[in-house]
Amino acid sequence: MESFFPERVVTVEERAAQLELNPAQTHMFRRIQGLDRMHYDPDLSLHDLVLPPAREILSRTDPHSVRYLMYCQAFQGVARTASDTAQEIKHLLGLERATAFTLTQQNCAIPLSAIDMAGALLRAEATPGAQVLVVTGDKPRYRGAQLVGNTCMVADGAASCLISLDGPGAVVRSFATAAKGEYSDGMSMTAERARASAEARPHNLLEVMNEAVRRAGCTLDDLQMIIPTNPNTTYWVETIKDEELRGRFFVDNVPRYSHCLAADVFINYVTLREEKRFEPGRPAMFIGIGIGMTFSAMVFTPPPDTGVS
Repeated sequence: MESFFPERVVTVEERAAQLELNPAQTHMFRRIQGLDRMHYDPDLSLHDLVLPPAREILSRTDPHSVRYLMYCQAFQGVARTASDTAQEIKHLLGLERATAFTLTQQNCAIPLSAIDMAGALLRAEATPGAQVLVVTGDKPRYRGAQLVGNTCMVADGAASCLISLDGPGAVVRSFATAAKGEYSDGMSMTAERARASAEARPHNLLEVMNEAVRRAGCTLDDLQMIIPTNPNTTYWVETIKDEELRGRFFVDNVPRYSHCLAADVFINYVTLREEKRFEPGRPAMFIGIGIGMTFSAMVFTPPPDTGVS
């Protein structure tokens, strides 16, 4: 995995002013939701955002081995079509032999489904050395997608992940997911439905997390780290009631980067790897909750070279 951010950094107050938030909302995002700064460049194109981490990965592998390129799009209904985006990324990366397509509809839980789908494609193809490149990152241009209620401010950040059946990277041990269709209206839910969704969220997430560790042959107590998406810090306090379990959630990147659509879990993995905070051989977990509502959890074992220094 590799990540990328534009050079321009803004404070939460500067971004709040751009989004025309009032002082109370601005105070809430800093003091309650835990945001501090973020990377945000309105002049940056989607391609400029998502291509650098993909190119960094491709510089260390044979591009001809990449059989599939998946672009994970968090939001739907944008002007450009998702299929065009995947094809454009493929051509700009020079992956003419790859089959390119977009995954969507699961919002910020989508990268975990992409990893799972990549494994299924590689097993079905059974081509030695074949790989899948997953590209994440989104650049919404309208305010309704840049500010998700009073929950999160969307920032600029992207990440890519290369997947194979026998590579030297992290080993995926299990995946579990559940979609709750009764909340499929997402940000258009009524206030009553939104409250019901929030009340059910702790149970729904724990159910998926427990299923993932069961399939991996371990327990939640065995996990060294839980790597979630970055809506805000309060979100996880409200969702995970067990303080010991919540203490293993990696939320250090919330004040650093805010919420980067579809890319958070990959970005967080890169941070932990670079800071050498993984214990080799001990399982960790990705989790994602996508507006809509999709709950996903994936257990993996980090490779030896990401170990504690």
